[in-house]
Amino acid sequence: MDESEIKRSYNTSFYWLIFAVVLIVGRFALLCILYMMDTPTGSSLVPDYNRFIWHTLYAEIGFSSALALLFSVLTLVFHKRDLKAIKITAIVFAAIYLVLSGVDDELQRWMSQKLSLSFIKTYTYAWTDSTLVSKIALGGLGHFLLTLGIVLLSVTGLIVLAKKATPIKIGSKTIERRLYVSTGIIFVLAALGCTSHLWYNYSQRRWDRIRPVVYNLVENIFEDAGFENEPENLREGIALLGGNPDKEYPFWKESPNEQKSIEEFKNKPLEEKPDILLMTIESLRGWTFDMRIPSNCERFPNICRLSQNSLYFPNTYSVGNPSVEGLLGIMTGIISLPTKTLLRDFPNTNLRSFSEILSEAGYYSEVILGADPRFDNEEPWYSKWFDYHEFKQEYADDVSSAVRFVERYKERPKDKPTFFHWMSLSMHTPFTLPKKMGETPPNIDDAYLRAAVYMDSAVGIILDSLANDPRFENTLIVLTGDHSAPNGGQQQDAERIGMASEGFTWISLMFKGPGITPSIIPNVTSQQNIASSIIGYLGLDVSNHFMGVDLINNPLHDTSVQPIYSFRYGTMAMRQDSTAYYVLPVDGTGKAIPQRIYLEPTWYNGTVNSFVTGEEVSVLPDTLEKITSKMRITAKAWEYLVYKNKIMPPPKQ
Repeated sequence: MDESEIKRSYNTSFYWLIFAVVLIVGRFALLCILYMMDTPTGSSLVPDYNRFIWHTLYAEIGFSSALALLFSVLTLVFHKRDLKAIKITAIVFAAIYLVLSGVDDELQRWMSQKLSLSFIKTYTYAWTDSTLVSKIALGGLGHFLLTLGIVLLSVTGLIVLAKKATPIKIGSKTIERRLYVSTGIIFVLAALGCTSHLWYNYSQRRWDRIRPVVYNLVENIFEDAGFENEPENLREGIALLGGNPDKEYPFWKESPNEQKSIEEFKNKPLEEKPDILLMTIESLRGWTFDMRIPSNCERFPNICRLSQNSLYFPNTYSVGNPSVEGLLGIMTGIISLPTKTLLRDFPNTNLRSFSEILSEAGYYSEVILGADPRFDNEEPWYSKWFDYHEFKQEYADDVSSAVRFVERYKERPKDKPTFFHWMSLSMHTPFTLPKKMGETPPNIDDAYLRAAVYMDSAVGIILDSLANDPRFENTLIVLTGDHSAPNGGQQQDAERIGMASEGFTWISLMFKGPGITPSIIPNVTSQQNIASSIIGYLGLDVSNHFMGVDLINNPLHDTSVQPIYSFRYGTMAMRQDSTAYYVLPVDGTGKAIPQRIYLEPTWYNGTVNSFVTGEEVSVLPDTLEKITSKMRITAKAWEYLVYKNKIMPPPKQ
């Protein structure tokens, strides 16, 4: 080998080190725009980006270097062969990594959630709702294009590197030594970066938010293995959840009088069987729709008048987030899972919705959807739970959907009671309304309020149509939210108290119907109680697995006996009386964070961004440790039961 060839090879001996540097620089650029630019809520993702960006960068350096190390070793092993295939494979892997990282970043900005297998499964068909997807994409177009540009520029840099330089074949001791030195440097970077979460200001809560996306996806693959073995304290966990640990199906309540009860109900005259209307509002912020506040009543007159004639629970919480989790709590009366999406990840779970019970009791059931049911992979459940479900793109906004509801309601069967479920959409981020309503305000708070007023007008259309219906006085109306939506302060506070907090789960709940005395119940409650309440209101004695209570007949239920649970992305909330306890992550070791729940809106001084969370309260260390332990025991017990399909017995053949 002559001197010119050795000189030329000097630049290529460090090929994989340069490869790693290009990848690290690209990822660092993505991290800068993630942490330094505002999210759609109008605030930064975290209060202090310095506490995150360097932690994240070191972890990303570890993965990028580990990827380069893999191909550097392959080069050493196969140095006598054509290395083109190794280069191409490395670029493909790097491109996939950058794309996944970019998607992960966008999810954190929009939903405060990292990319996971559960999320991918849940939104497999998201592209089918092209209007909603385009709204989200256009709502954050600038950041999205910047992310895409950085990814493309980084991949282009790797391609140019591959064309201009080649990992040299070993031809002399000098080159061989340089290759080993290069590989050694990459190894050190990989080792330090991959272990950085252990030695650089370690925080388990922060690590859950900053770990490279590939770590998260790989961990998801092995999660199910943890469900195979019965967890410790399973019996205690079942009891804490309100189940019977001595039964194979701890939450299944068998009624020997079911058939008799259903037949007696079906034989009643129609006027003794109320129609039922359930309105589920997208992203219903409980503090924004607190109808105890006069200015909120003025802003949302239709929901206000409903609340004034309802059994009203302003401090209601969803079982989880996103919408498919709210659907689970409302329709089946059970809680969500810490890390998975029950309806999606366990599609063969034996469940009995209250809608199926109504159908057996002679009801006609129908749901009008604002979003494509394939978006959340909910269509199989709607087909199972309703006689008819409908989504049409031209009715996707709330007012159009309300008008469509009126049409369908007038066409309903008149010889049987009906259950209608209307699900709104316009308050879904980025709160874009039909073009005739004008441009979406650039301020996200203003955009949310505008969409909320629009939604309220749709509720008014529905309520006005019902008021003119002969069956109006014999109709049970239920209004609630699928989940909440965090404002900027709540999004920033997610690292401290998790994503099962008020910003993600605080909604409202109202019951209006014959025999229901209007009143305001400030006690905390859950949307999981809706199923039990409707069945209890009808007086049906049926078998069920509902984990909730009948709020209509027992509005002052004791949450100290049966706490309220919410889960989201590995974090957990338990609410007892006026205290919320947050555990994050569920599979971690840290103690719960106790906070006050404001049962009355004394915190109020605005509408959208006025509320963040309750103040932290003092709990004796031993007591807090016991509460934390019990919360983790309940979470593990519930995960195991769902994995083993032990919610209810399989249907009888």
